[in-house]
Amino acid sequence: MGAAPHHFAYRAAKEVLRRFPSEKLYTVEAGVTPSGKIHLGNFIDIVLADSVMRALESMGVEVKGYLAVDSMDPFRQPPTFAPEEFQREADRYVGKPFERIPDPWGCHESYAWHFVEPVEGSFEAYGVGLRVKWASELHRSEGYVSRLLETLKRAAQVVEVLNEVKKGAGHSKLYPKGWIPYRPLCASCGRIDEAVKPLEVTEHLRVRYRCSHCGYEGEADPSKAEGKPPWRVDWPLRWLALNVHFEPLGKDHMASGSGYDTGCALARRIFNREPPVPIFYDFVYLVKRKDSTKVYSKFSKRKGVGLGIDEWLRYAPPEVLRFQFLKKDLSNIFDEALSHWDFEFEQIPSYVEEFDRFEEQVFSNPSPLLQQAYRLAMPGGVPACAPRRVSYYQLARVAAWMESVEDGLNMLKKQGKLQGLEDWELADVRRRLEMAWEWLKVVGYGAVLQDPAKALEALRVLEPKTLQAFAKAASEIVESRFVDANECVRKAAEEFGLTGREGRLSVYRAFYRSLLGEDSGPPLRRLVSRPEVVELLKKILENLRLNPPLPYKDDSDRQGGHGNRGYSY
Repeated sequence: MGAAPHHFAYRAAKEVLRRFPSEKLYTVEAGVTPSGKIHLGNFIDIVLADSVMRALESMGVEVKGYLAVDSMDPFRQPPTFAPEEFQREADRYVGKPFERIPDPWGCHESYAWHFVEPVEGSFEAYGVGLRVKWASELHRSEGYVSRLLETLKRAAQVVEVLNEVKKGAGHSKLYPKGWIPYRPLCASCGRIDEAVKPLEVTEHLRVRYRCSHCGYEGEADPSKAEGKPPWRVDWPLRWLALNVHFEPLGKDHMASGSGYDTGCALARRIFNREPPVPIFYDFVYLVKRKDSTKVYSKFSKRKGVGLGIDEWLRYAPPEVLRFQFLKKDLSNIFDEALSHWDFEFEQIPSYVEEFDRFEEQVFSNPSPLLQQAYRLAMPGGVPACAPRRVSYYQLARVAAWMESVEDGLNMLKKQGKLQGLEDWELADVRRRLEMAWEWLKVVGYGAVLQDPAKALEALRVLEPKTLQAFAKAASEIVESRFVDANECVRKAAEEFGLTGREGRLSVYRAFYRSLLGEDSGPPLRRLVSRPEVVELLKKILENLRLNPPLPYKDDSDRQGGHGNRGYSY
Protein backbone atom coordinates (compact mmCIF):
# COMPACT_ATOMS: atom_id res chain seq x y z
CA MET A 1 0.00 0.00 0.00
CA GLY A 2 3.05 2.29 -0.23
CA ALA A 3 4.04 5.03 2.16
CA ALA A 4 1.82 5.82 5.11
CA PRO A 5 -0.94 8.22 4.04
CA HIS A 6 -1.52 11.46 5.88
CA HIS A 7 -5.04 12.69 5.11
CA PHE A 8 -7.63 11.72 7.72
CA ALA A 9 -9.71 9.82 5.14
CA TYR A 10 -6.74 7.59 4.38
CA ARG A 11 -6.05 7.11 8.09
CA ALA A 12 -9.68 6.09 8.58
CA ALA A 13 -9.39 3.67 5.65
CA LYS A 14 -6.30 2.09 7.23
CA GLU A 15 -8.20 1.70 10.51
CA VAL A 16 -11.02 -0.04 8.61
CA LEU A 17 -8.55 -2.55 7.18
CA ARG A 18 -7.00 -3.06 10.62
CA ARG A 19 -10.34 -3.57 12.37
CA PHE A 20 -11.83 -5.76 9.61
CA PRO A 21 -8.82 -7.53 8.07
CA SER A 22 -10.52 -10.46 6.33
CA GLU A 23 -13.35 -8.84 4.35
CA LYS A 24 -13.68 -9.42 0.61
CA LEU A 25 -16.00 -6.43 0.20
CA TYR A 26 -15.99 -3.28 2.33
CA THR A 27 -18.97 -0.98 2.87
CA VAL A 28 -19.19 2.71 3.77
CA GLU A 29 -22.40 4.44 4.73
CA ALA A 30 -23.81 7.92 5.13
CA GLY A 31 -27.29 8.63 6.47
CA VAL A 32 -30.01 11.22 6.09
CA THR A 33 -33.57 11.79 7.27
CA PRO A 34 -35.82 13.31 4.54
CA SER A 35 -37.73 15.63 6.88
CA GLY A 36 -37.03 18.70 4.71
CA LYS A 37 -34.48 20.27 2.40
CA ILE A 38 -31.26 18.26 2.52
CA HIS A 39 -28.55 20.89 2.93
CA LEU A 40 -24.81 21.47 2.98
CA GLY A 41 -24.59 20.29 6.58
CA ASN A 42 -25.89 16.88 5.47
CA PHE A 43 -23.32 16.82 2.68
CA ILE A 44 -20.53 16.33 5.22
CA ASP A 45 -21.82 12.81 5.87
CA ILE A 46 -21.93 12.10 2.14
CA VAL A 47 -18.53 13.49 1.17
CA LEU A 48 -16.73 11.85 4.12
CA ALA A 49 -18.22 8.43 3.34
CA ASP A 50 -17.39 8.86 -0.35
CA SER A 51 -13.83 9.96 0.44
CA VAL A 52 -13.09 6.99 2.66
CA MET A 53 -14.53 4.77 -0.05
CA ARG A 54 -12.08 6.34 -2.52
CA ALA A 55 -9.21 5.89 -0.07
CA LEU A 56 -10.07 2.21 0.38
CA GLU A 57 -10.25 1.73 -3.39
CA SER A 58 -6.79 3.28 -3.74
CA MET A 59 -5.55 0.62 -1.32
CA GLY A 60 -6.65 -2.11 -3.68
CA VAL A 61 -9.79 -3.41 -1.97
CA GLU A 62 -13.35 -3.67 -3.27
CA VAL A 63 -15.76 -1.15 -1.76
CA LYS A 64 -19.41 -0.15 -2.06
CA GLY A 65 -21.23 2.76 -0.45
CA TYR A 66 -24.76 3.66 0.60
CA LEU A 67 -26.72 6.75 1.48
CA ALA A 68 -29.21 5.26 3.94
CA VAL A 69 -32.47 7.23 3.88
CA ASP A 70 -34.58 6.99 7.04
CA SER A 71 -37.75 7.22 4.99
CA MET A 72 -39.83 5.19 7.47
CA ASP A 73 -39.28 7.71 10.26
CA PRO A 74 -42.45 9.51 11.39
CA PHE A 75 -43.44 12.92 10.08
CA ARG A 76 -43.84 15.40 12.94
CA GLN A 77 -44.11 18.95 11.61
CA PRO A 78 -44.51 20.43 8.14
CA PRO A 79 -41.60 22.43 6.70
CA THR A 80 -42.08 26.14 7.19
CA PHE A 81 -41.64 26.61 3.43
CA ALA A 82 -44.29 24.04 2.43
CA PRO A 83 -47.41 25.22 0.51
CA GLU A 84 -50.14 26.70 2.68
CA GLU A 85 -52.59 23.97 1.74
CA PHE A 86 -50.22 21.30 3.02
CA GLN A 87 -49.60 23.32 6.20
CA ARG A 88 -53.35 23.33 6.87
CA GLU A 89 -53.64 19.57 6.27
CA ALA A 90 -50.41 18.61 8.05
CA ASP A 91 -52.12 17.14 11.13
CA ARG A 92 -53.51 14.28 9.06
CA TYR A 93 -49.96 13.18 8.21
CA VAL A 94 -48.36 13.46 11.67
CA GLY A 95 -46.83 10.16 12.76
CA LYS A 96 -46.86 8.60 9.30
CA PRO A 97 -43.65 7.50 7.51
CA PHE A 98 -42.12 10.13 5.25
CA GLU A 99 -42.27 7.85 2.23
CA ARG A 100 -46.02 7.31 2.67
CA ILE A 101 -46.92 11.01 2.62
CA PRO A 102 -47.77 12.76 -0.66
CA ASP A 103 -45.40 15.36 -2.05
CA PRO A 104 -46.71 18.79 -0.93
CA TRP A 105 -45.48 20.29 -4.20
CA GLY A 106 -47.00 17.55 -6.36
CA CYS A 107 -43.86 16.87 -8.41
CA HIS A 108 -42.63 13.60 -6.88
CA GLU A 109 -44.09 10.28 -5.80
CA SER A 110 -43.77 11.06 -2.10
CA TYR A 111 -42.69 13.60 0.49
CA ALA A 112 -39.42 11.72 1.03
CA TRP A 113 -38.63 11.42 -2.68
CA HIS A 114 -39.17 15.18 -3.14
CA PHE A 115 -36.16 15.89 -0.91
CA VAL A 116 -33.98 12.90 -1.80
CA GLU A 117 -34.23 13.03 -5.61
CA PRO A 118 -32.35 16.36 -6.00
CA VAL A 119 -29.54 14.99 -3.84
CA GLU A 120 -29.28 11.71 -5.70
CA GLY A 121 -29.46 13.62 -8.98
CA SER A 122 -26.41 15.69 -7.98
CA PHE A 123 -24.20 12.69 -7.14
CA GLU A 124 -22.70 12.52 -10.62
CA ALA A 125 -21.69 16.19 -10.56
CA TYR A 126 -20.05 15.75 -7.15
CA GLY A 127 -18.39 12.47 -8.15
CA VAL A 128 -20.19 10.68 -5.30
CA GLY A 129 -20.23 6.89 -5.65
CA LEU A 130 -22.89 6.10 -3.02
CA ARG A 131 -26.18 4.39 -3.81
CA VAL A 132 -29.44 5.40 -2.12
CA LYS A 133 -30.85 2.72 0.18
CA TRP A 134 -34.43 3.33 1.34
CA ALA A 135 -35.46 2.19 4.81
CA SER A 136 -38.45 0.25 3.49
CA GLU A 137 -36.12 -1.68 1.17
CA LEU A 138 -33.63 -2.34 3.93
CA HIS A 139 -36.27 -3.43 6.46
CA ARG A 140 -37.46 -6.15 4.09
CA SER A 141 -33.99 -7.56 3.43
CA GLU A 142 -33.12 -10.96 4.82
CA GLY A 143 -30.03 -9.67 6.62
CA TYR A 144 -32.02 -7.02 8.46
CA VAL A 145 -35.09 -9.15 9.25
CA SER A 146 -33.08 -12.04 10.72
CA ARG A 147 -31.24 -9.71 13.10
CA LEU A 148 -34.42 -7.83 14.01
CA LEU A 149 -36.14 -11.09 14.98
CA GLU A 150 -33.10 -12.02 17.04
CA THR A 151 -33.35 -8.65 18.78
CA LEU A 152 -37.00 -9.26 19.65
CA LYS A 153 -36.17 -12.72 21.02
CA ARG A 154 -33.48 -11.19 23.22
CA ALA A 155 -35.38 -8.00 24.11
CA ALA A 156 -34.59 -8.33 27.82
CA GLN A 157 -30.87 -8.50 27.11
CA VAL A 158 -31.16 -5.55 24.70
CA VAL A 159 -32.76 -3.48 27.47
CA GLU A 160 -30.01 -4.53 29.85
CA VAL A 161 -27.25 -3.47 27.43
CA LEU A 162 -28.90 -0.12 26.59
CA ASN A 163 -29.51 0.75 30.23
CA GLU A 164 -25.99 -0.21 31.24
CA VAL A 165 -24.54 2.24 28.71
CA LYS A 166 -27.00 4.98 29.67
CA LYS A 167 -26.33 4.54 33.39
CA GLY A 168 -22.60 4.61 32.77
CA ALA A 169 -23.05 7.95 31.04
CA GLY A 170 -25.06 9.34 33.95
CA HIS A 171 -28.48 9.20 32.24
CA SER A 172 -31.39 8.90 34.68
CA LYS A 173 -34.05 8.03 32.09
CA LEU A 174 -33.78 4.30 31.44
CA TYR A 175 -35.80 1.76 29.48
CA PRO A 176 -38.40 -0.04 31.63
CA LYS A 177 -38.43 -3.76 32.19
CA GLY A 178 -40.40 -5.45 29.44
CA TRP A 179 -39.70 -2.65 26.92
CA ILE A 180 -40.21 -3.87 23.35
CA PRO A 181 -37.66 -2.55 20.83
CA TYR A 182 -40.16 -2.13 18.02
CA ARG A 183 -42.58 0.52 16.72
CA PRO A 184 -45.46 -1.10 14.85
CA LEU A 185 -47.09 0.58 11.89
CA CYS A 186 -50.80 1.00 12.65
CA ALA A 187 -52.76 -0.90 10.01
CA SER A 188 -55.70 1.47 10.46
CA CYS A 189 -54.38 5.05 10.53
CA GLY A 190 -50.84 4.45 9.22
CA ARG A 191 -48.93 6.00 12.12
CA ILE A 192 -45.54 4.66 13.19
CA ASP A 193 -44.75 7.04 16.05
CA GLU A 194 -45.07 6.84 19.83
CA ALA A 195 -48.88 6.80 19.58
CA VAL A 196 -48.66 3.15 18.53
CA LYS A 197 -47.91 1.21 21.72
CA PRO A 198 -46.35 -2.27 21.47
CA LEU A 199 -47.98 -4.58 24.02
CA GLU A 200 -46.23 -7.91 23.65
CA VAL A 201 -44.14 -10.10 21.37
CA THR A 202 -46.04 -13.28 20.52
CA GLU A 203 -44.51 -16.73 20.27
CA HIS A 204 -44.49 -16.29 16.47
CA LEU A 205 -42.48 -13.07 16.85
CA ARG A 206 -45.35 -10.80 15.94
CA VAL A 207 -45.81 -7.57 17.87
CA ARG A 208 -49.26 -6.97 19.29
CA TYR A 209 -50.07 -3.26 19.61
CA ARG A 210 -52.73 -0.64 20.38
CA CYS A 211 -52.88 2.73 18.63
CA SER A 212 -53.83 5.52 21.02
CA HIS A 213 -54.56 7.80 18.08
CA CYS A 214 -57.30 5.78 16.36
CA GLY A 215 -57.94 3.04 18.95
CA TYR A 216 -57.06 0.19 16.61
CA GLU A 217 -55.55 -3.02 18.01
CA GLY A 218 -53.66 -5.50 15.89
CA GLU A 219 -50.50 -7.46 15.23
CA ALA A 220 -47.49 -6.30 13.22
CA ASP A 221 -45.26 -8.73 11.37
CA PRO A 222 -41.64 -7.45 11.59
CA SER A 223 -40.59 -9.81 8.80
CA LYS A 224 -42.86 -7.84 6.44
CA ALA A 225 -41.63 -4.41 7.58
CA GLU A 226 -44.92 -3.63 9.33
CA GLY A 227 -43.08 -1.24 11.60
CA LYS A 228 -39.49 -0.43 12.58
CA PRO A 229 -37.26 -0.48 15.64
CA PRO A 230 -36.53 2.79 17.46
CA TRP A 231 -33.38 4.63 16.36
CA ARG A 232 -30.99 3.25 18.97
CA VAL A 233 -31.78 -0.28 17.79
CA ASP A 234 -32.43 0.40 14.10
CA TRP A 235 -28.99 1.98 13.57
CA PRO A 236 -26.82 -0.97 14.68
CA LEU A 237 -29.14 -3.37 12.87
CA ARG A 238 -28.46 -1.35 9.71
CA TRP A 239 -24.71 -1.66 10.26
CA LEU A 240 -25.08 -5.41 10.46
CA ALA A 241 -27.52 -5.85 7.59
CA LEU A 242 -25.40 -3.76 5.20
CA ASN A 243 -22.11 -4.95 6.74
CA VAL A 244 -20.97 -1.34 7.27
CA HIS A 245 -17.29 -0.77 8.04
CA PHE A 246 -17.17 3.05 8.05
CA GLU A 247 -19.70 5.78 8.83
CA PRO A 248 -19.17 9.50 9.60
CA LEU A 249 -20.97 10.89 12.63
CA GLY A 250 -21.98 14.29 13.94
CA LYS A 251 -20.01 15.65 16.88
CA ASP A 252 -22.96 15.05 19.23
CA HIS A 253 -22.29 11.30 18.97
CA MET A 254 -18.97 11.80 20.76
CA ALA A 255 -20.98 12.33 23.97
CA SER A 256 -21.05 9.44 26.40
CA GLY A 257 -24.29 7.47 26.15
CA SER A 258 -25.05 8.64 22.60
CA GLY A 259 -26.76 6.53 19.96
CA TYR A 260 -23.30 5.56 18.70
CA ASP A 261 -22.30 4.34 22.17
CA THR A 262 -25.41 2.21 22.57
CA GLY A 263 -25.13 1.00 18.97
CA CYS A 264 -21.55 -0.12 19.54
CA ALA A 265 -22.58 -1.99 22.69
CA LEU A 266 -25.45 -3.79 20.94
CA ALA A 267 -23.28 -4.72 17.95
CA ARG A 268 -20.59 -6.19 20.18
CA ARG A 269 -22.63 -7.84 22.92
CA ILE A 270 -25.71 -9.03 21.04
CA PHE A 271 -24.19 -9.82 17.66
CA ASN A 272 -20.46 -10.20 18.43
CA ARG A 273 -19.46 -7.74 15.71
CA GLU A 274 -17.24 -4.66 15.80
CA PRO A 275 -19.00 -1.35 15.01
CA PRO A 276 -17.98 0.75 12.00
CA VAL A 277 -14.98 3.06 12.14
CA PRO A 278 -16.21 6.66 12.55
CA ILE A 279 -15.01 10.14 11.71
CA PHE A 280 -16.71 12.79 13.81
CA TYR A 281 -17.54 16.25 12.50
CA ASP A 282 -18.93 19.52 13.78
CA PHE A 283 -21.81 21.22 12.03
CA VAL A 284 -22.34 23.91 9.41
CA TYR A 285 -23.72 27.25 10.54
CA LEU A 286 -25.37 29.81 8.32
CA VAL A 287 -23.96 33.31 8.71
CA LYS A 288 -25.87 36.42 7.74
CA ARG A 289 -24.75 39.97 8.28
CA LYS A 290 -27.00 42.50 9.95
CA ASP A 291 -25.28 45.85 9.64
CA SER A 292 -21.76 45.02 10.84
CA THR A 293 -22.82 42.11 13.06
CA LYS A 294 -22.72 38.46 12.07
CA VAL A 295 -25.84 36.46 12.95
CA TYR A 296 -25.41 32.68 13.23
CA SER A 297 -28.05 29.98 12.84
CA LYS A 298 -27.93 26.22 12.49
CA PHE A 299 -28.88 24.70 9.18
CA SER A 300 -32.36 23.20 9.39
CA LYS A 301 -34.08 20.83 6.99
CA ARG A 302 -37.55 21.62 8.30
CA LYS A 303 -37.06 25.38 8.34
CA GLY A 304 -35.32 25.36 4.98
CA VAL A 305 -32.35 27.16 6.54
CA GLY A 306 -29.23 26.76 4.48
CA LEU A 307 -28.31 26.01 0.90
CA GLY A 308 -29.39 22.66 -0.52
CA ILE A 309 -26.78 20.21 -1.80
CA ASP A 310 -28.17 20.50 -5.32
CA GLU A 311 -28.55 24.28 -5.00
CA TRP A 312 -24.81 24.78 -4.42
CA LEU A 313 -24.16 23.64 -8.00
CA ARG A 314 -25.95 26.73 -9.34
CA TYR A 315 -23.39 29.01 -7.74
CA ALA A 316 -20.06 27.21 -7.38
CA PRO A 317 -18.15 24.14 -8.62
CA PRO A 318 -18.69 20.83 -6.80
CA GLU A 319 -14.97 20.41 -6.07
CA VAL A 320 -15.04 23.62 -4.02
CA LEU A 321 -17.68 22.22 -1.68
CA ARG A 322 -15.88 18.88 -1.34
CA PHE A 323 -12.68 20.80 -0.55
CA GLN A 324 -14.33 22.82 2.23
CA PHE A 325 -14.81 19.65 4.26
CA LEU A 326 -11.71 17.76 3.14
CA LYS A 327 -9.22 20.61 3.73
CA LYS A 328 -9.60 20.24 7.50
CA ASP A 329 -7.31 18.07 9.55
CA LEU A 330 -7.53 15.66 12.48
CA SER A 331 -4.50 14.62 14.45
CA ASN A 332 -6.54 11.84 16.03
CA ILE A 333 -9.62 10.48 14.25
CA PHE A 334 -10.91 8.83 17.45
CA ASP A 335 -10.81 11.76 19.87
CA GLU A 336 -11.31 14.83 17.67
CA ALA A 337 -14.02 16.16 15.39
CA LEU A 338 -13.63 18.08 12.16
CA SER A 339 -14.16 21.76 12.92
CA HIS A 340 -17.38 23.56 12.06
CA TRP A 341 -17.89 25.71 8.98
CA ASP A 342 -19.45 29.16 9.15
CA PHE A 343 -21.05 29.35 5.73
CA GLU A 344 -21.84 32.76 4.28
CA PHE A 345 -23.53 32.83 0.88
CA GLU A 346 -22.01 36.20 0.05
CA GLN A 347 -18.54 34.67 0.49
CA ILE A 348 -18.93 32.02 -2.21
CA PRO A 349 -16.36 33.82 -4.43
CA SER A 350 -13.80 33.61 -1.62
CA TYR A 351 -14.43 29.86 -1.21
CA VAL A 352 -13.75 29.37 -4.92
CA GLU A 353 -10.63 31.53 -4.79
CA GLU A 354 -9.38 29.57 -1.76
CA PHE A 355 -9.74 26.33 -3.71
CA ASP A 356 -7.90 27.82 -6.68
CA ARG A 357 -4.97 28.83 -4.45
CA PHE A 358 -4.91 25.35 -2.96
CA GLU A 359 -4.92 23.82 -6.46
CA GLU A 360 -2.00 26.01 -7.53
CA GLN A 361 -0.06 24.84 -4.49
CA VAL A 362 -0.79 21.19 -5.31
CA PHE A 363 0.83 21.57 -8.73
CA SER A 364 3.65 23.91 -7.72
CA ASN A 365 4.84 22.40 -4.45
CA PRO A 366 2.96 19.15 -3.79
CA SER A 367 3.18 17.10 -0.62
CA PRO A 368 1.51 13.72 -0.01
CA LEU A 369 -1.11 15.42 2.17
CA LEU A 370 -1.95 18.05 -0.47
CA GLN A 371 -2.09 15.47 -3.24
CA GLN A 372 -4.41 13.22 -1.25
CA ALA A 373 -6.73 16.08 -0.30
CA TYR A 374 -6.85 17.25 -3.93
CA ARG A 375 -7.52 13.75 -5.23
CA LEU A 376 -10.42 13.39 -2.79
CA ALA A 377 -11.83 16.83 -3.63
CA MET A 378 -11.93 16.44 -7.41
CA PRO A 379 -15.18 14.86 -8.65
CA GLY A 380 -13.84 13.50 -11.93
CA GLY A 381 -10.22 12.73 -11.18
CA VAL A 382 -7.02 14.78 -11.15
CA PRO A 383 -6.16 16.67 -14.36
CA ALA A 384 -2.85 15.90 -16.06
CA CYS A 385 -1.66 19.49 -15.66
CA ALA A 386 -2.53 22.52 -13.56
CA PRO A 387 -5.80 24.05 -14.79
CA ARG A 388 -5.61 27.71 -15.73
CA ARG A 389 -8.57 29.17 -13.87
CA VAL A 390 -10.15 32.58 -14.31
CA SER A 391 -10.81 34.28 -10.98
CA TYR A 392 -14.40 33.93 -9.74
CA TYR A 393 -14.28 37.58 -8.68
CA GLN A 394 -13.28 38.53 -12.22
CA LEU A 395 -16.10 36.40 -13.62
CA ALA A 396 -18.59 38.00 -11.24
CA ARG A 397 -17.55 41.46 -12.39
CA VAL A 398 -18.01 40.42 -16.02
CA ALA A 399 -21.33 38.71 -15.24
CA ALA A 400 -22.60 41.94 -13.69
CA TRP A 401 -22.57 43.68 -17.06
CA MET A 402 -22.95 40.92 -19.63
CA GLU A 403 -26.13 40.44 -21.61
CA SER A 404 -25.55 36.70 -22.13
CA VAL A 405 -22.89 34.09 -21.39
CA GLU A 406 -21.54 34.45 -24.92
CA ASP A 407 -21.36 38.19 -24.39
CA GLY A 408 -19.45 37.62 -21.15
CA LEU A 409 -17.01 35.25 -22.83
CA ASN A 410 -16.42 37.88 -25.50
CA MET A 411 -15.64 40.44 -22.77
CA LEU A 412 -13.14 38.03 -21.22
CA LYS A 413 -11.58 37.43 -24.60
CA LYS A 414 -11.08 41.17 -25.10
CA GLN A 415 -9.46 41.32 -21.67
CA GLY A 416 -7.02 38.59 -22.73
CA LYS A 417 -8.26 36.23 -20.02
CA LEU A 418 -8.92 33.36 -22.44
CA GLN A 419 -5.69 33.47 -24.38
CA GLY A 420 -4.10 30.06 -24.85
CA LEU A 421 -6.76 28.14 -22.90
CA GLU A 422 -7.61 24.65 -24.10
CA ASP A 423 -11.18 23.53 -24.77
CA TRP A 424 -11.62 21.88 -21.34
CA GLU A 425 -10.36 25.02 -19.63
CA LEU A 426 -12.71 27.19 -21.70
CA ALA A 427 -15.55 24.89 -20.67
CA ASP A 428 -14.59 25.49 -17.04
CA VAL A 429 -14.62 29.26 -17.59
CA ARG A 430 -18.11 29.03 -19.12
CA ARG A 431 -19.34 26.90 -16.22
CA ARG A 432 -17.97 29.29 -13.61
CA LEU A 433 -19.24 32.35 -15.47
CA GLU A 434 -22.78 30.92 -15.42
CA MET A 435 -22.40 30.22 -11.69
CA ALA A 436 -21.12 33.72 -10.95
CA TRP A 437 -24.08 35.17 -12.84
CA GLU A 438 -26.51 33.11 -10.72
CA TRP A 439 -24.72 34.18 -7.54
CA LEU A 440 -25.03 37.85 -8.51
CA LYS A 441 -28.76 37.47 -9.12
CA VAL A 442 -29.10 36.53 -5.44
CA VAL A 443 -26.66 38.92 -3.75
CA GLY A 444 -27.32 41.86 -6.08
CA TYR A 445 -25.05 43.59 -8.53
CA GLY A 446 -23.81 45.94 -5.85
CA ALA A 447 -21.64 43.05 -4.60
CA VAL A 448 -19.05 43.71 -7.32
CA LEU A 449 -18.86 47.44 -6.67
CA GLN A 450 -16.24 49.26 -4.65
CA ASP A 451 -16.93 50.42 -1.11
CA PRO A 452 -17.49 54.24 -1.17
CA ALA A 453 -14.61 54.78 1.29
CA LYS A 454 -12.22 52.76 -0.87
CA ALA A 455 -13.47 54.61 -3.92
CA LEU A 456 -12.41 57.87 -2.33
CA GLU A 457 -8.96 56.44 -1.60
CA ALA A 458 -8.61 55.44 -5.26
CA LEU A 459 -9.46 58.97 -6.35
CA ARG A 460 -7.08 60.71 -3.93
CA VAL A 461 -4.02 59.84 -6.01
CA LEU A 462 -5.35 61.22 -9.31
CA GLU A 463 -3.98 64.29 -11.05
CA PRO A 464 -6.20 67.29 -10.28
CA LYS A 465 -7.26 67.59 -13.94
CA THR A 466 -8.21 63.90 -14.12
CA LEU A 467 -10.16 64.16 -10.89
CA GLN A 468 -11.99 67.26 -12.08
CA ALA A 469 -12.86 65.61 -15.40
CA PHE A 470 -14.10 62.50 -13.58
CA ALA A 471 -16.28 64.58 -11.23
CA LYS A 472 -17.68 66.56 -14.16
CA ALA A 473 -18.57 63.46 -16.19
CA ALA A 474 -19.91 61.60 -13.15
CA SER A 475 -22.17 64.53 -12.22
CA GLU A 476 -23.69 64.61 -15.69
CA ILE A 477 -24.28 60.84 -15.64
CA VAL A 478 -25.94 61.03 -12.22
CA GLU A 479 -28.14 63.96 -13.21
CA SER A 480 -29.39 62.28 -16.38
CA ARG A 481 -29.48 58.48 -16.66
CA PHE A 482 -30.06 58.76 -20.43
CA VAL A 483 -26.94 60.77 -21.20
CA ASP A 484 -24.23 59.27 -23.44
CA ALA A 485 -21.56 58.26 -20.89
CA ASN A 486 -18.77 58.15 -23.46
CA GLU A 487 -19.66 61.62 -24.72
CA CYS A 488 -19.63 62.89 -21.13
CA VAL A 489 -16.08 61.57 -20.68
CA ARG A 490 -14.90 63.04 -24.01
CA LYS A 491 -16.26 66.51 -23.24
CA ALA A 492 -15.00 66.52 -19.64
CA ALA A 493 -11.52 65.42 -20.75
CA GLU A 494 -11.34 68.20 -23.34
CA GLU A 495 -12.67 70.79 -20.88
CA PHE A 496 -9.82 70.09 -18.46
CA GLY A 497 -7.09 69.79 -21.06
CA LEU A 498 -6.83 65.99 -21.19
CA THR A 499 -6.43 65.70 -24.92
CA GLY A 500 -6.13 62.66 -27.13
CA ARG A 501 -6.73 58.98 -26.38
CA GLU A 502 -4.49 58.88 -23.31
CA GLY A 503 -6.30 61.82 -21.77
CA ARG A 504 -9.71 60.15 -22.19
CA LEU A 505 -8.35 56.83 -20.89
CA SER A 506 -7.20 58.48 -17.68
CA VAL A 507 -10.82 59.52 -17.01
CA TYR A 508 -12.14 56.07 -17.86
CA ARG A 509 -9.64 54.56 -15.44
CA ALA A 510 -10.86 56.94 -12.75
CA PHE A 511 -14.34 55.48 -13.19
CA TYR A 512 -13.12 51.89 -13.09
CA ARG A 513 -10.83 52.39 -10.11
CA SER A 514 -13.49 54.17 -8.10
CA LEU A 515 -16.37 51.87 -9.04
CA LEU A 516 -14.66 48.48 -9.41
CA GLY A 517 -11.21 48.87 -7.87
CA GLU A 518 -9.56 47.92 -11.18
CA ASP A 519 -7.88 49.68 -14.10
CA SER A 520 -10.46 48.49 -16.62
CA GLY A 521 -13.92 47.09 -16.91
CA PRO A 522 -16.94 46.81 -19.16
CA PRO A 523 -17.95 49.58 -21.53
CA LEU A 524 -18.85 52.58 -19.40
CA ARG A 525 -22.31 52.80 -20.97
CA ARG A 526 -23.07 49.33 -19.57
CA LEU A 527 -21.55 50.12 -16.21
CA VAL A 528 -23.66 53.21 -15.58
CA SER A 529 -26.85 51.54 -16.83
CA ARG A 530 -27.19 49.83 -13.45
CA PRO A 531 -29.04 51.84 -10.76
CA GLU A 532 -26.56 50.45 -8.17
CA VAL A 533 -23.71 52.13 -10.05
CA VAL A 534 -25.51 55.46 -10.22
CA GLU A 535 -26.15 55.30 -6.47
CA LEU A 536 -22.46 54.61 -5.85
CA LEU A 537 -21.48 57.56 -8.06
CA LYS A 538 -23.77 59.78 -6.00
CA LYS A 539 -22.02 58.66 -2.79
CA ILE A 540 -18.59 59.16 -4.36
CA LEU A 541 -19.43 62.69 -5.46
CA GLU A 542 -20.82 63.51 -2.02
CA ASN A 543 -17.64 62.17 -0.38
CA LEU A 544 -15.54 64.28 -2.74
CA ARG A 545 -17.46 67.38 -1.69
CA LEU A 546 -17.11 66.54 2.01
CA ASN A 547 -13.55 65.22 1.83
CA PRO A 548 -11.62 66.94 -0.95
CA PRO A 549 -8.68 64.72 -1.99
CA LEU A 550 -5.09 65.70 -1.28
CA PRO A 551 -2.81 66.44 -4.21
CA TYR A 552 -1.10 63.42 -5.77
CA LYS A 553 2.36 62.68 -4.39
CA ASP A 554 4.62 62.05 -7.38
CA ASP A 555 4.69 61.00 -10.98
CA SER A 556 4.18 57.32 -10.05
CA ASP A 557 0.69 58.26 -8.81
CA ARG A 558 -0.38 59.91 -12.05
CA GLN A 559 -2.89 57.88 -13.98
CA GLY A 560 -2.78 59.61 -17.35
CA GLY A 561 0.16 57.74 -18.84
CA HIS A 562 -0.97 54.14 -18.38
CA GLY A 563 -2.09 52.18 -21.42
CA ASN A 564 -5.54 50.61 -21.65
CA ARG A 565 -5.52 46.93 -20.64
CA GLY A 566 -9.28 46.38 -20.76
CA TYR A 567 -12.15 46.95 -23.11
CA SER A 568 -12.38 49.07 -26.23
CA TYR A 569 -14.75 51.95 -25.81
